[in-house]
Amino acid sequence: MARKTITLLIFSFTLSIPCFAQFYPTQYRPPDQNWQYLLTPHFKLVYGEGNYASALQMGRILETQYPLAQKLVGGSLENFPVILNDYNDRSNGFVTPFHFRSEIELPPIKGKALNPQTGNWLWNVGPHELVHALQFSHLGDYNIPQLVSLFSPDLARSFHGAIPIGMLEGIAVHHETVNVAPDGGRGNLPVFTNQFDATFTSNLRWSMGQLMQYSAYTRPFNRHYIGGYEFTAWLQDEFGPSTTREALDFYVNFPFLGYGVALRHETGLWPNQLYDRFEQFHEKRLEEKKPLPQTGYLPVPFEGAEIRRPKWLSDSTLIFYGSFYNARPGFYSYQLESGKTERLITTSTIGDFQYDLSTNKSTMVFSYFETSTLYDNTYKAELVRYNIETGQKQQLTDDGRMYSPVFRGDGFLALQTRPASSRLVSVETNEGEVISIDEILYMPEYEIIAVADNPVNDQWAVIVNKDGRQALWITTLENISMQLQQAPDISFADGSVFDPQWHPRGDKLIFSSDFSDVHQLYEYSLEEKNITQITNASFNAFEGTYSPDGDRVAFVKQVENKRLPAIIERADFFDELISVSTWQFNGGKLEVIHPSVPDSVIAGSKNWEAGDYSPGLNWLKPRTVLPVFEEVSTRDVYQLGLAFHSNNLLQSQSYSAAVTYLENRLWYDLTYQNKTFYPGFEVRFFSEPSYFSFTNETSEGAVTRTLFRQERSLAVSVPFQFRLNQNVFFTSLFVEPQIRRSQIRFFEVGGTGNQSGFGNITIGTLYGQLNFRLQQNIRDLQPNSGLILYTELEHYLNSESLTFNAYNSTIQFSPGQSTAFTGGLYAYFSPLRRWNQSLRLGIEGITQSALIYDNQSIISDAFSGPVLVDSNNLLSFSTRYTIPLFYVDNGGFLVPLYLSNVYLVGFTNTVTDPTFENWLKGSRSVLGIGIRARFRFSNLAFDIGVGFGFEPASGNTEFFIGDF
Repeated sequence: MARKTITLLIFSFTLSIPCFAQFYPTQYRPPDQNWQYLLTPHFKLVYGEGNYASALQMGRILETQYPLAQKLVGGSLENFPVILNDYNDRSNGFVTPFHFRSEIELPPIKGKALNPQTGNWLWNVGPHELVHALQFSHLGDYNIPQLVSLFSPDLARSFHGAIPIGMLEGIAVHHETVNVAPDGGRGNLPVFTNQFDATFTSNLRWSMGQLMQYSAYTRPFNRHYIGGYEFTAWLQDEFGPSTTREALDFYVNFPFLGYGVALRHETGLWPNQLYDRFEQFHEKRLEEKKPLPQTGYLPVPFEGAEIRRPKWLSDSTLIFYGSFYNARPGFYSYQLESGKTERLITTSTIGDFQYDLSTNKSTMVFSYFETSTLYDNTYKAELVRYNIETGQKQQLTDDGRMYSPVFRGDGFLALQTRPASSRLVSVETNEGEVISIDEILYMPEYEIIAVADNPVNDQWAVIVNKDGRQALWITTLENISMQLQQAPDISFADGSVFDPQWHPRGDKLIFSSDFSDVHQLYEYSLEEKNITQITNASFNAFEGTYSPDGDRVAFVKQVENKRLPAIIERADFFDELISVSTWQFNGGKLEVIHPSVPDSVIAGSKNWEAGDYSPGLNWLKPRTVLPVFEEVSTRDVYQLGLAFHSNNLLQSQSYSAAVTYLENRLWYDLTYQNKTFYPGFEVRFFSEPSYFSFTNETSEGAVTRTLFRQERSLAVSVPFQFRLNQNVFFTSLFVEPQIRRSQIRFFEVGGTGNQSGFGNITIGTLYGQLNFRLQQNIRDLQPNSGLILYTELEHYLNSESLTFNAYNSTIQFSPGQSTAFTGGLYAYFSPLRRWNQSLRLGIEGITQSALIYDNQSIISDAFSGPVLVDSNNLLSFSTRYTIPLFYVDNGGFLVPLYLSNVYLVGFTNTVTDPTFENWLKGSRSVLGIGIRARFRFSNLAFDIGVGFGFEPASGNTEFFIGDF
């Protein structure tokens, strides 16, 4: 049975992390990591064996950046855990206040998300997460967070989670922009900053609240990074570099006043006044910028388009990767004359969106993330071949960790993940099977970004990031290692090179660059040794490819908050010659821009302690002690108590222990989880209360009564989680068998003192849930397709009978070899998917030979009262239709209430006992309608609604707040 636990501390400030009985989660990590540790003055880095070099570099980066980040946000760290893993290709980095730590995936992030001029992946991610860690550690003195820290330092740190997320990310992006490397950080990356400019100059300008809040339904989905940075950077420049730190000092001392009041205290202006000045600043800046006239773009028949890497299938047809609000993501074909758009294959892809077409354009090769079947947060990049003519798809690699493929004869060239780097490999195939993978280039200190082959000769364009200088070399595969030691063919002092593609004649190549503060397309002529600018977009243009005759270029264009396909004719090329001194490398002109590590840090790092990591037993000390307020049997009855929680650093073990009070008795619940191996196990020792309804025959007729039950048990369970598909469609299977030894007794409700003795029972349970091909588009409010099937079986292997005198009646509890079974099937459909509407059909049932399950758990709240409470056999048929009304996507800053959307729900529920002679006549039905809203208060998410239920048979109505 699911148990909800709500902490009583100021909405718990838990960063929207649900508070269940298990406060600290556990996870399965891939085996054979042989974890190591490295101790620096402020950090404890934990990493898999073989990644010492990356850990050492990260330690040096963090120690170098520590005083700069501390000056910005305050706080202090000692022995702060930083976990580095190399098994997840879906790169990320995060800091969490819950078991306070940072975790970073070592494989580099792919695509244009980060600024190459910052340096490698570690230089991008490490300083950014360091700011978060220091900010979370900043608790001030003699205040509420310090008081809370006596019970839970983790929960005290999470007070910072109540600050609008844009302020959290904005200051971290500001740090990476001004304190890491010259021209580094996303604040110097036009593909990032010009998204703000494109939106600001449109009729979609963001409000103060939108600058600072997650955007789940409106592009761009990194809006809180962009808006948060722009506002923070302006704030720091306008009021001084200490503004954020001093605002944080005030906030941690008076957190209930909110961050808006903290800004008012520091700047003398309320948030709306700050925003007015912020708007005026950018209006003046963009007026001086004088946005350039834009070329046209191709209309796309879906909302919220994010189009990437258009290529030419023919003179009249494009192919591109597309993601939309109201259509499934994947590769689409686009007819230029008619605008007809057809989805070829539904799929996700890697963040650089690189794919290639065979010479005859019949086959495509791309990559996507394949989720691990068994292990959490483990994704591997795999190559996939798709036949455009037949529609057949074939995954070519398994645990290949390859991306950015390019056709080469019967095989491919591809990039392969390496910790903090990448290597170039040649993949040979035979009849669709990979027969060999050979290394062509691996330079651990550099990251290979992209390769493109000349269609006429053996030349290759190779883009490599060397110490923050992302440049282009033209070379052959035989000479590539030697050539990369030489000066690049194209390198800009103030920007990076992206997206190389050759002209069909092989004498030119197109690429994009951001050196001019706007991402534009450029053409390099091998014969004339010159570069001309092709586009003159106001904001960004990138990912260009030549048409088959080379006279047109398809590319991606930033238009307001969307990225749309566009085509430019050669006659319309901007055709401005770029000075040779701007792009041609010479040793005296371009300096290595990689941020440096001081000699003192390098010297000190030689004495840093390293060794084999062991979690030890210190984690058994509670990390969190919380009051709890726990609902019992969904009857608006609550038990009060105290709970203790902890887990180990790698989250492989955890426990929770609770002591509560209800009905003049103490209750306890101790749960221990172990996931050091697959599938692991869980042990639970508890004494738990519950309520059950039954009908008591009296002289006045049938009266519904309630019994109170105590169950004290020792239970052992083994959960099995299998993720079978997580590429657009989600399929998974969860199975959890459990055996428990229980003692059960009953009480009258109301303190009469009547109670039964204990009956001993040995119980076996089996819970299973299958999620089959569930899929949601971006603005869907529930899945638009797929099935959910769940079952739970509980069988009394042996038991003792109980006789109980209650309510002037004798109640016999004789479970014997009792069996209870509950299960259900939900099916999702989308008759009007284009409008994000969806239908759910459900059938659920309970059958039991004794009083085991509360049958009201499958009944809608819309009924005016309990339904068939005495039935041991119950069927429930339900429907639920959702209609989005508004995607408000707006809210406040001073009062951080943010409304995401409002939607209408129509629903029905019919309940019957299938054992009735006339089960249809004995059924009860309710029709209902409700309006729901999804919103956030600060960073706590809610989905609530009000509903109205009507029972046609009885005419009863019910107005309620709840789930429907």
